[in-house]
Amino acid sequence: MTTILFKGGAVVSMDPVLGEMACADVLITGDRIAAVGPALDAPEGTEVIDARGMIVMPGMINAHIHTWQTGLRGLAADWTIQQYMRAMHAGLATHFTPDDIHIANLVGALNQINNGTTTIVDWCHNNPTPAHTDAAVEALRTSGVRALFLHGTPKPDPKPGQKHFSEIPMPRAEVERLASGPSRTATALSPWVSPSSAPA
Repeated sequence: MTTILFKGGAVVSMDPVLGEMACADVLITGDRIAAVGPALDAPEGTEVIDARGMIVMPGMINAHIHTWQTGLRGLAADWTIQQYMRAMHAGLATHFTPDDIHIANLVGALNQINNGTTTIVDWCHNNPTPAHTDAAVEALRTSGVRALFLHGTPKPDPKPGQKHFSEIPMPRAEVERLASGPSRTATALSPWVSPSSAPA
């Protein structure tokens, strides 16, 4: 069983009993925290990570991210919601291929991990085809992040004779496909990836 010792970090435990420690060790055995405290002894063969000058804490949770928009970060910083809906959903989103979605979700999920976020709620509202959806979910699985995948629909401007996106229900067949397919099970994906019919 793998053991890892984070040594000498500033521990923010988020535990009311343990509290915070300015300089302490955290011993991980397998996938469990085995001990927290100063100057811990570790079994032979333990991987030791020097955490001096660093914060050791549980992974953060990002409960609202549109991971497919990773490459567009900062673009809409000064947009109104109306500008965002038109330029992002009715504009840029319509140009994304499944490969674009995969790359954006993979890089976005890895960036979250790199910044200390280990669980995300991915509000993915650019799924015009099942291939786009599968690419998004596969990227989350590949990254190793824990993720709750919320399936949303694209929001382009309606063509003549078409209904506004707000009047179109979630595609039942796609939701059923997701609910009965491999993304339904925790073992098939990263531990927390699951489909949802929640609106974007």
